[in-house]
Amino acid sequence: MKFFKMEIIKFINNKLFVGLCLLIILTPTAFSKPVSYSLPFGWSKIKDMSDIKTINQKCYFDYSLDYTDLDIENSTKNCPLTSSDSTSDSDTPENIEKEDSVSEKKIYLYQSDQFSLFLEEFSLNLKGEPISDPTSYDAYNKISGYILFLEKDNQIVDHLTVSSFEIGDSGFTYELDFYIDKKFNIWLLTHGVSDLGEGIGLWGHYKINLQKIKFEAIKIKTEVEQINFPDKLIVLPNRYFDKNSVQPCSEGYDCNDQYSYIYYLNEVKKSTALLVKKSKAPKNTFTLFKKKLDQTCITMPRFDYKKEYELSYFNDLYSCEINGLKQELIRIEKELGK
Repeated sequence: MKFFKMEIIKFINNKLFVGLCLLIILTPTAFSKPVSYSLPFGWSKIKDMSDIKTINQKCYFDYSLDYTDLDIENSTKNCPLTSSDSTSDSDTPENIEKEDSVSEKKIYLYQSDQFSLFLEEFSLNLKGEPISDPTSYDAYNKISGYILFLEKDNQIVDHLTVSSFEIGDSGFTYELDFYIDKKFNIWLLTHGVSDLGEGIGLWGHYKINLQKIKFEAIKIKTEVEQINFPDKLIVLPNRYFDKNSVQPCSEGYDCNDQYSYIYYLNEVKKSTALLVKKSKAPKNTFTLFKKKLDQTCITMPRFDYKKEYELSYFNDLYSCEINGLKQELIRIEKELGK
């Protein structure tokens, strides 16, 4: 027993012990903030809706044709976007207690010493301008939603728009919904109602990088494209594809569509194969080039307030890719001409 008492006295006299005591005394806030969270949160079914083609086929309904109430009922049951069980666990930001001490608009989903995660509501007019009094606008004349913020040391370090709702022409809707799990995975889904029923525009999987404290995209999909971040763009087989439309850019038109992209992609593949055969260039020359091009052109969508944001995002992406492919064609032609 005397031996253990002596060892304890030695430890107390040890500089490490004294240093730990001073650290605790001098930095009281380091251990003061308890971890609190309201996760998971959102519409959990979103994470399983990456098969956009199948879901859109199930949700297709042509309202211009003759139909009965039973037809609508059957369509609603078959469509994962409208069936009763698809929204049974859907949550809304209003269900979470707001942080009145900071701002009545802030809704904290997670708080710790490392970072905080909160939602903040926004309302815009149809020009994309902030609205000071949303109640003065009806649903047809405004865009409303929530932005997800990452906060560290009381400073905003990153943001991502995760929710929005808009009613367009003829009463058709555009919505952005989200789901966040306990491991800080974030799923986004754009969908809406048109004269052809419900449909998904885009599915996305994001995460929070806990080392960098920032949002990172993992994968996004449409019915036409798939992007594996940070360096792989894939054009998917789809019902809209017309191989006769694969052609070079037309003069006087924007060169930013999938058909022009596929045309120049195939041309670069063929020219690279000739270059490899002639100059004994590495067999993976095209693969390395394409990966570098994708890294340059692919950016993370943030869905920031822009109407038809998905369309403008992919237009910009295709434009960047096509320009890079054209430049590579010129380079290869010079090499082959030597």
